[in-house]
Amino acid sequence: MRTYFTVVLDCGSTGSRVNVFEWMIGNGSRVYGNLPFLLRSYPDNVNKSSGCQYHCMQTEPGLHNFVNDAVGVRASLEPLIRYAEQWVPLERRAVTPIFVLATAGMRRLVAEEAKRVLGDVENVVKEHGFLYRKSWVRVLSGKEEAYYGWVALNYKMGVFGKSSRMSTLGLLDLGGSSLQVVAEVDVSMKDEHVFRSKIGPVEHDIVAYSLTAFGLNEAFDRTIALLSHTQALQESAGGIFEVRHPCLGSGFVQNYTCRGCFGIDSRVNINMRNQVQGRELNSVFLVGEPNWEQCKVIARAAAINSSSSEWSHQLNHSKCIGLFSYGGKVVKCRGFRWWLAAGRWAFEDSNIPRGMELGTL
Repeated sequence: MRTYFTVVLDCGSTGSRVNVFEWMIGNGSRVYGNLPFLLRSYPDNVNKSSGCQYHCMQTEPGLHNFVNDAVGVRASLEPLIRYAEQWVPLERRAVTPIFVLATAGMRRLVAEEAKRVLGDVENVVKEHGFLYRKSWVRVLSGKEEAYYGWVALNYKMGVFGKSSRMSTLGLLDLGGSSLQVVAEVDVSMKDEHVFRSKIGPVEHDIVAYSLTAFGLNEAFDRTIALLSHTQALQESAGGIFEVRHPCLGSGFVQNYTCRGCFGIDSRVNINMRNQVQGRELNSVFLVGEPNWEQCKVIARAAAINSSSSEWSHQLNHSKCIGLFSYGGKVVKCRGFRWWLAAGRWAFEDSNIPRGMELGTL
């Protein structure tokens, strides 16, 4: 039976990753029904270098750092596309779609800046022999990002493709810049965050939220801003200001770029203007000064986006209502979800068989 390839570049706030998927049309199997069936994905080995905590091929930093920097965009994407070319046979590239899907980092840019970055991306992509459409290079909305994560999780767990409805899993997807929260609901309701999606023969009512600035990296940046408000900043030997962090280990020292860290609270801005004499502070010198109790307090403050004047007050411990476990397994599907997301556009091309849509949004 004929197989197909799809190349997806996942451009997040931390970095850009590539995944190559080889798949075939489902043939009514017990697990996947008539949905596309994933044969294998590349890279398929565990690689923990360059910030990868699971299989991935990654370049850093994220694309949103390359506004008006076509050279930077090219340096970020070329290694990923070259990697993809290793896995897709030359004779198949002309019918193999390539997608560049950006998320929260790019959503933070103003529209004109994002458009320029995407234009530079297109210039790189179209130089290669893959099947390319302008609409396949885009910034996903937060709702789309949440939805595709949910689809990928439940597809991987074998929930879809059955003739009868099965219980689905909800998803919390913690990214660098945003947090996605998505789950199926029992009844449809009129709400901008609720929509209906048909996957295989079954319709699902889904609620999806994308919480901007609640990603892991942005939360950490908030801790730096909060600490800078309470500490008397000292200038390091390199001419940048030192921040002592209670959540970092003894001996930790590192220059850290913290764009926009000091725009959270007007009082922070005043404090910083007094100390840096009007200069914009993007880089700080982080020093580990571990203190578990202080770390817990500031972590909670950053998580709920507390103001700098409030974070030092002890917060009440929130109680977990409950965690749902699926067979005692932790499911990691970042990257995998993009194959499913790409499916929505891949089927628009005449070279791809019809009737294989994974779902509509």
